[in-house]
Amino acid sequence: MGTKRLRRRVRRVIDWVAAAHIDLRLWLTGKTDPELPPLRLRFVGVGDFRTVGEELKELLIRFGLKPGDRVLDIGSGVGRVAIPLTRYLDSGTYDGFDVVRRGVSWCRRHITRLYPNFRFHHVKVQNSEYRGSGASASGFRFPFDDASFDFAFATSLFTHLVLEETRQYLRESARVLAPGGQLFATFFILNDHSRSVLPRLDAHYRFPIDRPPLRLADADNPAVGVAIDETVLAGLLREAGFASYEIHYGQWAERPDGVTFQDLVICRR
Repeated sequence: MGTKRLRRRVRRVIDWVAAAHIDLRLWLTGKTDPELPPLRLRFVGVGDFRTVGEELKELLIRFGLKPGDRVLDIGSGVGRVAIPLTRYLDSGTYDGFDVVRRGVSWCRRHITRLYPNFRFHHVKVQNSEYRGSGASASGFRFPFDDASFDFAFATSLFTHLVLEETRQYLRESARVLAPGGQLFATFFILNDHSRSVLPRLDAHYRFPIDRPPLRLADADNPAVGVAIDETVLAGLLREAGFASYEIHYGQWAERPDGVTFQDLVICRR
């Protein structure tokens, strides 16, 4: 095992222990929120878990999600968006999949048990941050039939995929969407503006490793963070079969009026 990979494992263990200690204190003081996963299982995202989930739910609705839609969550994590959606998808269905088994297991026990129309699937796909074995993401086929969904979303998912993985996931997203369906996806998009501000950004968002058409946060662990050239992304969307798309630039690249933190792309099948 390489030194950097070992360090990542040690870091994750330390973070888990620290979070477990906080979980214990919350439980002992009766402050545990029974609806939310414990801190030690929250392996994705930053910010307040409930607040970010509610914000994303409202954005999904704003950009077309309906209560009766068949919904796919690509990279469902530990239910950050699924939890608020349980109060919205009344006649619709939700399917989410993720590479992290413990997140899927928690969602099945705590969400599916109460909301049978919410289903969670574990997939064995390689990822430099979360999973060291399994199928290659660049050849992964989503475990669903063609045209199975009306609305798909991927929040903070494509920001962790390299080029061929992004190409495949966009193809698969288009394949499983019914005609007229939508994909709501977030990216870090490289264009003249974002490239010009990179040196001024927080270290995590400077993407110092230049591998055109991508920039990476860490050459040895691409899943930490990926930014993609806008022109190349547009070509991938057309290649995947999307009829149209629109971009709403995010706040990450010094655009304070951005609709959300990452760049948001709405694709129509």
